[in-house]
Amino acid sequence: MGDILFSHPFLRAIRKAYPEAYIACVVVPEYADLLTNNPWINEVHVLSDNNKISSLREKISFTRIIKGGEYDTCFFLKPSNTKSIIAAFAGIKERIGFVGKNGTLTKAVEIPKGKRHRADIILSLAGAVGVTEADGTYEYVVSDIDKAHADAILHKKKAGVRYIIGINPGSNWEAKKWLSNNFVRVARKLLLRFDDIEIMITGAEKDSKLAKKMVEDIDSDRCYSVAGETGLKELAELFRRCILVISADSGPLHLASAVKTTTIGLFGPTSHEITGTIGKGKNIIIQNKIDCKIPCYEKECKKKYVCMGSITVEKVFDVAEKVLSKNI
Repeated sequence: MGDILFSHPFLRAIRKAYPEAYIACVVVPEYADLLTNNPWINEVHVLSDNNKISSLREKISFTRIIKGGEYDTCFFLKPSNTKSIIAAFAGIKERIGFVGKNGTLTKAVEIPKGKRHRADIILSLAGAVGVTEADGTYEYVVSDIDKAHADAILHKKKAGVRYIIGINPGSNWEAKKWLSNNFVRVARKLLLRFDDIEIMITGAEKDSKLAKKMVEDIDSDRCYSVAGETGLKELAELFRRCILVISADSGPLHLASAVKTTTIGLFGPTSHEITGTIGKGKNIIIQNKIDCKIPCYEKECKKKYVCMGSITVEKVFDVAEKVLSKNI
């Protein structure tokens, strides 16, 4: 999810440079909603990353569709031999990607050196067509339909009448997660400190049991879960209505930042300088310097997740309290 949002500055730059161009994006099905409301593109195609024999028919069909579109240029934001071969067979003459083993590229771009945010790295591909100045922040646009769906979700929960604090406890890596009980303790302290807030627990379907347990542990009529009850569009709109979102490094954290909501991002094994929040809202990062290799990008930790464990409930509460005290 984050990588797709990191592509938004690139898409915006290409649209600004070529306002009359027809721009289409290809994305895996589960993240297509991150692009369907995008104001800088004309069309979204879905293509799975399945490499099994059964997916051959899908790729052949997709190649025919792209060939029929008569595209002039294709950018590969991530290296992919399969997709570059598809582009070549589809007759796309200009194929631009990063330097690597891919022999079907017509323009190979050097990956920028040094510690650069991933969005800036993707944006550097635009230099191959003369685009050298661009805004590196990302944003996400919600539609009126998304707003109506969010209204329905909050109405069902009898919620949305106070300032909403979003808490997202999940992450795609175990090593990036903060203990759910820590989130529970922060939520309890915030509810005790502020009478006019409500806590919304978010997450995917896989997080619904955890979210339900957290609501039970928080034990307040001002706390509820929407985990597993939203698509990405509805989640974006719910985040947009939040006064604050607290999350470990995750796709939802970036989505909240993309809709200009103030976020508190808890970082451990990953680098906020490389994959941190860069949305239009205020982005606060909590990451401790400890006696460990940080960032390590290890998905399984042999040191009992000391980096995330070093982030205390008191620190997160203090930062959140300062944000809320200024805005409520």
